[in-house]
Amino acid sequence: MLSERTIRIGNVSGATGDAPHAMARMVREGNVDVITGDWLSEMNIAWNAIAKAENPDLGYEIGFYEQLGECIEEVAARKIKIVTNAGALNATTLSRKVEDLCASRGIDLTVATVLGDDVSHLVVQSPVGTAKQTSLTFRHLDHEEQILDDWDPALTPSCAAAYIGCWGIVEALKAGADIVICGRVTDASPVIGAVAWWYGWRPDQFDVLAGALIAGHLIECGPYACGANFSGFKTYLDQLVDLAFPIAEILSDGTCYIMKPETMNGTVNKFNMIAQLLYELQGQLYLNPDVVADLVDIQIESTGQENRVYVCGVTGSPPPPTTKVRIAAPGGFQAETTYYLNGLDVHARAKMMQQQLAHLFGDSTFSNFSSELYGTEAVDPSSQQEGTTMLRVFVQARRKEDLAPAKFKTPIYSLRMQSYPGYHMNLDFRSMDPKPFMEIFPSLIPQSMIDHRVQILGRDETITIAPPVNTEEYPVRRPSYETSNPRDLDSFGEAARAPLGSIVHARSGDKANNSNVEFFVRNADEYPWLQSMLTVEKLKTLLGTDYGGQRIERVEFPRIWAVHFRILDFLDGGIASSARIDGLGKGVGEYLRSRHVEVPRTFLDRGRI
Repeated sequence: MLSERTIRIGNVSGATGDAPHAMARMVREGNVDVITGDWLSEMNIAWNAIAKAENPDLGYEIGFYEQLGECIEEVAARKIKIVTNAGALNATTLSRKVEDLCASRGIDLTVATVLGDDVSHLVVQSPVGTAKQTSLTFRHLDHEEQILDDWDPALTPSCAAAYIGCWGIVEALKAGADIVICGRVTDASPVIGAVAWWYGWRPDQFDVLAGALIAGHLIECGPYACGANFSGFKTYLDQLVDLAFPIAEILSDGTCYIMKPETMNGTVNKFNMIAQLLYELQGQLYLNPDVVADLVDIQIESTGQENRVYVCGVTGSPPPPTTKVRIAAPGGFQAETTYYLNGLDVHARAKMMQQQLAHLFGDSTFSNFSSELYGTEAVDPSSQQEGTTMLRVFVQARRKEDLAPAKFKTPIYSLRMQSYPGYHMNLDFRSMDPKPFMEIFPSLIPQSMIDHRVQILGRDETITIAPPVNTEEYPVRRPSYETSNPRDLDSFGEAARAPLGSIVHARSGDKANNSNVEFFVRNADEYPWLQSMLTVEKLKTLLGTDYGGQRIERVEFPRIWAVHFRILDFLDGGIASSARIDGLGKGVGEYLRSRHVEVPRTFLDRGRI
């Protein structure tokens, strides 16, 4: 064990483009041993693939580098370790830049690079006349019958990133690294790696590793753990300005406390932490290349101390022999614009425009076209703003020339003189210029095929990381079940029709093309009602016309009074290429909370969320 003291880890980024001074504030106000952050998502991995294709020196997250430059002297003075996934698709270049930064400031810090996530050589077409580099069949992560070789023939894979685990980070820190630059490690790997290094854990200590995995999961989205994206936000409105970033105190037994710096705004409480736990889960088991966490008995409890909660009850199992890999291909180009509609007969106005668009683009070579009305006609609105809806026109094409001005921007604008009454549109015409997008094929890769290694800059030293020895197979199709003892809804007494969100919290998000939606209540006696009412069939009804026959999986988390759903193939391909305005699925839960159901009056009388 490196230290008898409990490790404190502060998060300073939940996504690319997060608060630009978060690292400096955490260094000065967090009293932490290690700083981590999550700079990656499926969206900006795709962006980095595009950037690196245009310039081989790009493909990393510049925001991390800029944050580090603001406070690197204090990082060194306080002996804080930094572990980041901001290397994205070019960790080597970012590491060199960080080493140059240290040299330019006269700071003696050791920089390490964790490599092996780039497995592009396994999917990128080999030069003519050379042998294919692998005979591996890449099967779709959720649909085993789909294989990469049968993907759209218009799509040619350009890169592949495997989600690697924590042991490269552990070895880098053991070798004396102060700053560890990773590429596509899993979101929680920086935290798991830091804790395993701190306590000297072994790869077969699955329960404690699972606890660290969940600690990392809880803080990886930054301000989400401090009151952001929380359906109970109204109670804390005055505190939800310039939000804090979270801190995890992780004990040697794998349990943890989650908190925020006392000097920063926001809230950390039982219910917003339950929301963050449930966010982006894909069922009861959280699969990771180092450990699988079983969350069925997880508990999140208030401690009696403001802005501090305790998390326990997680158990661990051996990891799968595989890990996730995201294969990306240039999908072509996309463009969009927005028409605004207000007044009476909004749906008729939209239909008029859609008929015009269908006539205009009937012979186009677009690969995707959508025109969707957002909002509905307002009754006696108090302002034009209040009564305005929008018609979003979105197009994609495999070739850039198919979205040339003469084929999209010019004809779109020409409709202004033959459109609906009160026509007005978005006058930022840059949105109608073609921009590249990527398409993603999620799959699995054997961990034994990954060249997981660590390079210590300034030394001629490379550390090889072996794949896990103790593994277990897990089914592709996740467990799904209805509640075991449903109750007659009439047994809960008199009910009134009210929004589901009157007494039910929700959180939703994405994993590739799937949307996950979770619901939970505030009181134990409300949970049997939620379990009995929220069946798969009920969710289909609540989804309304958004439901298109997709497979839905359902599990329960009884100790936190939650019901979890995974809706497969719901996000139109996922954020990298989705035509949905909410391609991340973040608004799905809040839409469902607005749907009206029969709610027991005794629950409503306690007070609404």
